[in-house]
Amino acid sequence: MLAEKKSLIRFLAVYIISTALLVGAGTFFYYEVSLQALKEQNTEKLKNNVAKFISINMKKRVFKTGSNPEYNGLKIAVYKDGEYLFGNFFKKDLDIKQEYFLQNNTLYYINSEKKRWGELSVATYTNIDKEIESLKHRIFLFLFISFIFIVIIAFLLGKIFLKPMKDSIKSLENFISDATHEINTPISSVLINIELLKELYPDFRKIEELKKIESATFRISKVFKDLSFIKLNHNQNKEIIKVDVEKVLQERIEFFSTFIQNKKIKLSLSVEPMQLDIDIEDLIRLLDNLISNAIKYTKPNNNIDIMLNQDFFEVINDGEIKNSKKITDKFFRENKDEGGFGLGLYIVKKICNYYSFSLSISTKNKKVHTKIHFTLH
Repeated sequence: MLAEKKSLIRFLAVYIISTALLVGAGTFFYYEVSLQALKEQNTEKLKNNVAKFISINMKKRVFKTGSNPEYNGLKIAVYKDGEYLFGNFFKKDLDIKQEYFLQNNTLYYINSEKKRWGELSVATYTNIDKEIESLKHRIFLFLFISFIFIVIIAFLLGKIFLKPMKDSIKSLENFISDATHEINTPISSVLINIELLKELYPDFRKIEELKKIESATFRISKVFKDLSFIKLNHNQNKEIIKVDVEKVLQERIEFFSTFIQNKKIKLSLSVEPMQLDIDIEDLIRLLDNLISNAIKYTKPNNNIDIMLNQDFFEVINDGEIKNSKKITDKFFRENKDEGGFGLGLYIVKKICNYYSFSLSISTKNKKVHTKIHFTLH
């Protein structure tokens, strides 16, 4: 389900961002076109006003005589050869070479004509602040509605596209659940009978074929336990009790003794008595995964160091971690030649997270150090 959620989030992010950029670009283009139309519309009004002003005052020969002009309520500034002549407003550095321009939401229009006595320029202006604000308001409203629409469509598309994946994952989970349930009984039966044979016939302990059967059965049992943990752990009630970790560790080492002897591995122990509040099944799962990993990756006739004290549990074995960031990811395997499903360290990390333990995995001198701190530092 976590992978499904990640896929859905990624799809929604890509869709929303790309669509938002497209809508944003279209909106910007619309704003520029609308603003230009707004300027041209108001410029036409200003042009008519200037034409009326010139027509009225031309007859009175205002521009030649300098007599009092008639403004008719218009804001007018008159320039001759670029020099301010008269008017009822004055703007410093007015660019009379432009026909119209917008500045601080104020639209200026300049009508320039060449006369025999010089170049006559008549400027006027109007404030279009309200019209621009109205345009922006419409655009922001459109963007808000568009964003809501995009999110809804993205969510619906995500559900549609991911439904086959969701169905496949559900089918796979059901299969794993059924398979692990069916495998549990024969595995338990084989392991019990192996132990019974050892008790009834002590000489069987030395039979190589029986050791191989036990090893193969244990491998199947571990896969079963790992799959069961991933599938069912979130539904299991944990019984947190005070556990003698040293005792459980010795029992697990004894359980792995056959595999240690088969590879002629030398086990170095530095163990102190300590107790921990934990579900005993979780503790066994932690120890089993780390010890079995160490046995798997340690070459024959080499050493495994195991340390336990009040602060941490550490296993040191041969090997080298190339990708420490992904080593605890589900199904990640650095060395595919060794088999397995890449679940061991993922399960260890999940358990550590539940109990707020700190897990560290590092490589020093071609040795892998896997350490669990029981208290965070």
